[in-house]
Amino acid sequence: MPINYEDIRYRGDAEDVKELFEVYRVENYLNTYEERLRQDDSGLRQKLMKEGIKLTDRLSPRIHKIFRDVCSSLDIEATEEIYCLPGMEINAFASLDIQKSRTYSLVAVTAGALENLEDAEIKSVLGHEMGHFLFRNNRLNALLTRDEKNPAVTVLPPLGESLYLRWRKKAEISADRVGLLACGNFKASATSLMKCAFGLSEKNLNLDIDSLLHQIDEIKGHPELMEETFASHPVLPIRLKALELFSRSEKATRNGLKTQGQRLNDEELEDSVDDLIHLTRRYPYKTLHQSVMKAVALSGVLTLGADGDIGNEEAKILIQILHRWFTDEPEKEILSNRDQVLEELPKVIAEVNRDGDEHDKEFILSRLADIALADGALLDAEGGVIMRIAEMLNIPERNAYRIIIGAAQTVGFRTDIKLNRIADELRESMKIGFPRSPND
Repeated sequence: MPINYEDIRYRGDAEDVKELFEVYRVENYLNTYEERLRQDDSGLRQKLMKEGIKLTDRLSPRIHKIFRDVCSSLDIEATEEIYCLPGMEINAFASLDIQKSRTYSLVAVTAGALENLEDAEIKSVLGHEMGHFLFRNNRLNALLTRDEKNPAVTVLPPLGESLYLRWRKKAEISADRVGLLACGNFKASATSLMKCAFGLSEKNLNLDIDSLLHQIDEIKGHPELMEETFASHPVLPIRLKALELFSRSEKATRNGLKTQGQRLNDEELEDSVDDLIHLTRRYPYKTLHQSVMKAVALSGVLTLGADGDIGNEEAKILIQILHRWFTDEPEKEILSNRDQVLEELPKVIAEVNRDGDEHDKEFILSRLADIALADGALLDAEGGVIMRIAEMLNIPERNAYRIIIGAAQTVGFRTDIKLNRIADELRESMKIGFPRSPND
């Protein structure tokens, strides 16, 4: 039965990739990056040839039979090259190597994986890596920065980088589904994930999804652990549960997996996986930290609208503050209705006064000063809002002025008003000197 890969792809994965291409317009950058690789004409394949063993049919008939079975199950042509790398850890990866003559699809598996995994488990691992090729995930690896001096992870701006990192977690869910279809056995897929994560076999670890999920419930009771644990990747219990849901879904059945019992329809499946992935989001789980975030968001909006002229730079600074300190989705924390803001703000300020300390209060006021200074000046109306918030937080007037001046000396006046005026004049003059052609 032919597999519809767009059908089995996790909804959240597909949505994030669409946003990367449509909002951040990465296609041209990816094309340029790939052309540079063609010009270099030397890449990962040469390194694998030097450090590993290319597993040919004659050299490793077992692995090649497994690989042919995987390609048959997935209804794809076997064009990938498989390499064995030294090391007893259980691991594998897939990568594209773009060279002048052709593009190579490379799969590397450690000796530990080949020695310690059963055939069905290897099928799942290989299928998972093939999934990254099928969904073209590997192409987006070009967005990762290779500059060790750059503290950023990707070449994208902060909000784009957050989107990319969230997408990588979701891409693993889609690839896990391909791994299951490749081996046809949920238990084999699950044990391969466990062995890759911990190196443990069934001798030392029973496959008990409910027990693993109970671990998530315990972590949820300790917000600081939640933030640390889910910072960079979907933990094993989440991946296992997401795969178990897929294994008993209509989506899996119509793509060739034998399932038993009542099946989840597409919406039930994807909604359930969304709930699991939601646990991995970057968000303040402690009530106090939520209150501080909301206080910054609400009072920040009042500061923005203080003089009746909401500048683009000020709005961006509020979004950047929420993104840097609190959440990957700052837009969800901002209210644009003044009446709602005035209704909610006293509640969160009361929570900060009750549970917070002077550091929390000073943090809020400093961030408001950052917003007010974003347009290149601290106006009377903005200063008035900040002083009212300081009064609500029981911050003495003297301390409030100290905090505002401290923020100004730390971040400075972010916008150069004269520079903006010169840029506006240049743009207007270039409209005359560089008129658009009729074909533009």
